[in-house]
Amino acid sequence: MLKMMGSKQGGVTLVELMVGSAVGLIVLAAVLASYISVARSASEVLASAKLNAELRAAMDMMVRDIRRAGSWTATAADRENGDNPFTRRSGSLTTDINILDGGKAIEFSYNGSFLGSAEGTVFGFRLDEKAIKTLQCNIDSAQPNQCQTGNLLTTGWEKLTDDNNVVIEALSFGTLGSRCMNLTNGGQTWVISSASTLPGCDAAVPGYDATTNDRLLERRQFWVRLAGRLKERPEFTMVLEQAVLLPNDRVFNIQVLTPP
Repeated sequence: MLKMMGSKQGGVTLVELMVGSAVGLIVLAAVLASYISVARSASEVLASAKLNAELRAAMDMMVRDIRRAGSWTATAADRENGDNPFTRRSGSLTTDINILDGGKAIEFSYNGSFLGSAEGTVFGFRLDEKAIKTLQCNIDSAQPNQCQTGNLLTTGWEKLTDDNNVVIEALSFGTLGSRCMNLTNGGQTWVISSASTLPGCDAAVPGYDATTNDRLLERRQFWVRLAGRLKERPEFTMVLEQAVLLPNDRVFNIQVLTPP
């Protein structure tokens, strides 16, 4: 009589099953941790890029506009011999660059119409309510003091940055690097060598050497410092600094010497 020999079916023990599950969980945890790390890194890169884009756009706009200060489309003879209406610091209308509000605001003018007219536009930037605000004020000869840059204008300011996204912590302007040359007394030159809001040819600047009727040339340079953070992620902060050398020199004759 033949005897049927059955094959024994293999399987896994409970211990083997538990070990396999544990190894699988470890691998899954490693994959999940790697995914979270990549996602967090991507989020940080996006946040940093967003902050950089917002602050850089604001800085570029301010620098580009400040470089236009004093631009005048008059003839070369008028610019050399005349009184540039967009660099005046005396009389009924002061339109030259002025740093105001303790260095947190700047106002300046240039001929925005490009028609050679003495009636141009006053522009400005300032820090207010944790945002950068911008100003445009059209010069009107009928109201000469309406856009006078020597006084901090209180109306007409609009937000340039969105404080719902970016909080501006600091904005400051200074004249470090500006220089003044006396063209009358043999080219005596003095330089703004430390933080200041004064123009290079101001009588209160150390080294000032000029008197009534002297002809001065002012090479103007401004430092702009901007600091901000993301509103929703305050740990992301950034500081930008940039020097702005103006291509439009201020050339003028001293009418009345202002004592230091």
